[in-house]
Amino acid sequence: MERSHYKKKLLHGQRGNTAILFALCLPVLLGCAALAVDLARLNMVKVELQNAADAGALAGASSLIKVGSYQNWTVAEATAISLAKQNYANGALIQDVNVSVDSGYWNKPSRTYNSSHTSILTGDVPAIRVTVSISGLNLFFAPILGIVQSDVNARAIAIIPDPGGPFDYGIFSTLSPSLNFNNITVTGSVRTNNNLNINSNSIDITGNVEANGAVTLNANHSTIGGSTIPNAGIINMPDYSDFIATAAAAANQTYTGPKTFSTNHIYSDPIYVKDIQGQPGTGTLNVTANQVAFTGAVMADGNITFGSNVMTAGNQQVSFYSKNGNITINNNNNTLNGVLYAPNGTININGNNVNINGSVVAKKVMINANNLTIDRTNSPITSLQGRGIQLVQ
Repeated sequence: MERSHYKKKLLHGQRGNTAILFALCLPVLLGCAALAVDLARLNMVKVELQNAADAGALAGASSLIKVGSYQNWTVAEATAISLAKQNYANGALIQDVNVSVDSGYWNKPSRTYNSSHTSILTGDVPAIRVTVSISGLNLFFAPILGIVQSDVNARAIAIIPDPGGPFDYGIFSTLSPSLNFNNITVTGSVRTNNNLNINSNSIDITGNVEANGAVTLNANHSTIGGSTIPNAGIINMPDYSDFIATAAAAANQTYTGPKTFSTNHIYSDPIYVKDIQGQPGTGTLNVTANQVAFTGAVMADGNITFGSNVMTAGNQQVSFYSKNGNITINNNNNTLNGVLYAPNGTININGNNVNINGSVVAKKVMINANNLTIDRTNSPITSLQGRGIQLVQ
């Protein structure tokens, strides 16, 4: 009887322990609830903001191609804000106060962003940066732990990539090119959709030598840093004419009939020299000024001829694009940052000491020059935009 009584007394003595243990564990339980509920909510809002930032950045970068100028930053930023605001976060449409947008250049080699509208580094490509945020998001359980609110934000950067395709090469020719020269240095690769024959006293190509047919090298000295690749397949030429024509019209830089640039000047807007109606080949461009500078894209329906030293401003690039004609360089000591593009014609380089930081791309490439240097590897193409838009951050 005494033992039974002791057991009952012991049981009565443990009454209330559960309540004490519950009280002690309650902060832990609430902390777990805060982690389970509030962190899940924060993560959901973060994903919603990231979707809005991605959509805004992609739309803004895309508008740099679709609008009148490749660098219409104002329109691109407005487009980015508009698209970001069409998304929901935390159960409501995103507002102006939640969105911050700027534009500039993304440097591909260093993977850094510069909000300046002037390209300052080799490898810069146009970019849009979008930040979407919610300040002071109220939490449910975390206030018990002293955390009342939290700031949530997301960021995205979208770029217009290199155009790729034939522009991945220092020299690209649809037909067999005629390459006869003394001393050529190509930092990059050379390719043709036909047979490739190179005749030179000295050849130095750091990349590949590629052809859809056979590859023949005739030189006293030749250095090929990459591979020699015959039967490499076909790469098609892209058509940028509509984009450039639209950009030039928006910049009020459309000319009809023959056009000559005979004075030193920096032309920063897209330019289009078009044929007289019913007279194909009359939209020709002749550059005779000394050290005239262009940036962006310059297109002519007919031939483009250089009788001067054509320079580019700083690290800016220019693409000279003959839609249906030929491009000819006859002068010496010429430096060009950008692209020579004649998808339906011939590019003739006849001068001496010609330096091209970019690409030479044509239906047929004919080079009869001494001391030709082409650097594609260290010169990303920014004056002709890629077709796709790419998120880099």
